[in-house]
Parts: sequence; C-alpha cells; structure tokens
Amino acid sequence: MTDHPAPKSKEDPPCAGSQPPQTELRLERVRRPGPELLALLAAYDEEAFGVVGLRACDLAVMAEAGAVFVAWQGEEVAGACQLLRMLDEPEFLYLVGFYLRPGWRGRGVGRRFLELVSQESRRLGAQGLLLTVAPDNARALALYRRFGFAEERFVPDFYGPGEDRYLLRWRFEEGVDGQCMIEDPGRR
Repeated sequence: MTDHPAPKSKEDPPCAGSQPPQTELRLERVRRPGPELLALLAAYDEEAFGVVGLRACDLAVMAEAGAVFVAWQGEEVAGACQLLRMLDEPEFLYLVGFYLRPGWRGRGVGRRFLELVSQESRRLGAQGLLLTVAPDNARALALYRRFGFAEERFVPDFYGPGEDRYLLRWRFEEGVDGQCMIEDPGRR
C-alpha cells in the first residue's frame, strides 16, 4: 500500500461551502489499495454512480490491471477515477468512474482533477481519453466539453436497462486543456 493520509470515513462530512480549497489538490496512483481504502472508494463510487458504481473487488482489479487515482484535498478524498488502456486502441485510455465528492463540486476542483489526470495520461503515452457520461449529467458534460471531449455516439442501455450513456473522446492534439472546444449553450 502506498503512503497517504488515513482516509476519512464515509460518515465524515465532505468539505462544505463555496470557498476555494485551502490546499493544493494532489493526485495519487494507488497501486495496492488495502481493504479499508477499497471499501471507502467503493462507497464513494456508489455515492456517485449508484448501482453501476464499482465494487471493492472491481477496484482491486482496476488497481492491478489499470490504474486507480485518488484526488486528495489535504487528508480528504475529494474524488477518484480509474484508467484502462484500450485493447483495440492502445493509444487511448478509458477514463472510468471519474467523480468528485459532493462537497468539492462547483469549486474548480473537478477542472484541476481532470487536468492532473490528463497530464498523467500523457505521461503514460496516451494520445487521448474516452469516457461515458449520463445524458442528464449536465455539470459533467459541461466540464468534459470545455476540455475538448466530443461525442462519438449515444449508447442506449450501456450499463443495463435505463442506463444510457454518451461515449465521449478527447484527442489531446485537438484541444488545449480547459479551453472550450464545443460551444456550451449555458455560457451565452
């Protein structure tokens, strides 16, 4: 297990309010998470994604076969995600389960988290990222579009009945981190 602050329990309230974070967001790749961290990340995954969230056993496999990243804000888990190299397109990484805890949303943390993940993806030799997002997740769609993700297709029932998703792709050479590449109607 890697060295990192002891995670706060799921019952601890997330950082509240609209003030900017007081410490720098730190991205950590967790290579061999212990049972306590796996259980905590699985609970947060379920908090973010409901029944389609990854379980502790799924996250253990992701840490071994891909990469599990935790976004730390001080000693608190602000978010997490997983990366897998695509077999049919090895130059692209699949960004799985990118989420922020509720208390960290709307404070610029998601943007910084995605910046750090994209930097790490480039370091790993990726030319871009793919992900899925629920059609009703307007906040996530806006963030991804600002970074240059573009819709490849809509997939009905991607995760099962009623779990529709957009498949989005960001080719790094086609966009600059954080600059709006697709017009956001809400920004007019």
